[in-house]
Amino acid sequence: MGASIPSPPPKESPMESSQDDPVKENNIPPQKTESEESDLEIDNEGVIAPDDEDPQEMGNDDVEVTEEMINQANDKKMEAINALGDGELQKAIDLFTEAIKLNPQIAILYAKRASVYVKLQKPNAAIRDCDKAIAINPDSAQPYKWRGKAHRLLGHWEEAAHDLAMACKLDYDEEASAMLKEVQPRVSSMCHNTWPKLYEQPNIMGDIYQIGYISFVASHGD
Repeated sequence: MGASIPSPPPKESPMESSQDDPVKENNIPPQKTESEESDLEIDNEGVIAPDDEDPQEMGNDDVEVTEEMINQANDKKMEAINALGDGELQKAIDLFTEAIKLNPQIAILYAKRASVYVKLQKPNAAIRDCDKAIAINPDSAQPYKWRGKAHRLLGHWEEAAHDLAMACKLDYDEEASAMLKEVQPRVSSMCHNTWPKLYEQPNIMGDIYQIGYISFVASHGD
């Protein structure tokens, strides 16, 4: 008929095909859709980046504390509490630090300073203070409460649940109990591989689920 028939397009070589489809080339499995992953996600609302400042000053455990130093430490503590009430957080930190240096074996001073670090959103500093306070007095509820709050800020759900439960067990606290109830669902949402770690810690699950009973007794009396 006088018409020319165009030649067919060249076939892709195996090399070219694999370069165009890196998933096939590297046998990469298809990504899960958002709906498939939603059930595995943990609510991390309120979690912050860890503070990485140098460790704060601690007291010298070997210092010989005199009665005068005890009185001065008490004065500094009261000044710090007043500064905290006025919203002067850094001033409160400085005053609690002075009190700690004067009387370094008082657990509540570290716990009070930890509470200010939590307000300043410096959870690692708060944890260091709480660790020290617990080493001095493991039966004090306050350092467990503030360490639990610090762990919650960092998204350490297991540690937060353990500390908040311990705080309520030692001395029931509505604020700590409320935060524990917030943390518990996040612990439950974690991968099942995490649960054996909880059971390895003595009494942790009993402590956590005992809070409901403690809350009832606290609100209804004997």
